[in-house]
Amino acid sequence: MLWAYTVIYVTSNLDKGVRLFKAQIVSDNIKEFIGTIAPIVDEAKMKIGPTGITIKAVDPSHVAMIETTLTSGAFNNLEAEEAELGVDVTKFKSVIGVAKPGELVDIERNTEMNSLIVSIGNLVRAMPLLDMTGMADPKVPNLDLPTVVKVKAEEVSQGLKASKMVSDHIELSANEESFRLVCKGENQNRVDLTMNRSQLDELKAPNDTSSLFSLDYFSLMVNSVKQDRIITISLGNDLPVKIEAELAMNGNTGAHGSVRFLLAPRIDRD
Repeated sequence: MLWAYTVIYVTSNLDKGVRLFKAQIVSDNIKEFIGTIAPIVDEAKMKIGPTGITIKAVDPSHVAMIETTLTSGAFNNLEAEEAELGVDVTKFKSVIGVAKPGELVDIERNTEMNSLIVSIGNLVRAMPLLDMTGMADPKVPNLDLPTVVKVKAEEVSQGLKASKMVSDHIELSANEESFRLVCKGENQNRVDLTMNRSQLDELKAPNDTSSLFSLDYFSLMVNSVKQDRIITISLGNDLPVKIEAELAMNGNTGAHGSVRFLLAPRIDRD
């Protein structure tokens, strides 16, 4: 229950009044957005508005948190009034999963059906909105962590794949020269991935830092991001790890979204 102190619960199950939500977006952008959330929670409260959409969520065990956003620039068209919608994340991912790369996806709120209507080409799917009673509304802590590493997601994923059969936890550490992922198992089973400063996009480590984390959760977070993305990993000693990445990248206008994960450390080092 490491994140219990950050969670409050809503008491109303209906959004006040009728709120407009009508959007058109390239499939790649909405898939990337939902793809970061799906590994953490099955359902979530989605905040919509004229500036974009945001989901903040905490996993059921209160070990992992996420805040992910698409700004209005990620959409071809966005008409939205401020509101909160209860979304079945697993179903949403399945619905948009049929869209081809680059295909347009239209999303509209139908207040009479209390649903999101998703249109992809000739396919139209009604997705019921969820009752938001009891849905977590987490306050994502603004942690100032001393060590910052920037590296391609695929470089970290390489070490994670090799660690799967070794242990259920992984140690992340850094010093002024390198960033390391170490996974130790029984009978001297061990995976050690060391990336020197020259192999990283950025390394800021004023002091030696080290923390232990769940391998499953850390892998889910890193692998939910497109593997050619630069991820920012922020660390401290026995403190949560923060993983950040840009979403909805456009070659001309840059990023139009972002994701931030927080993962609580395992304090025991047995």
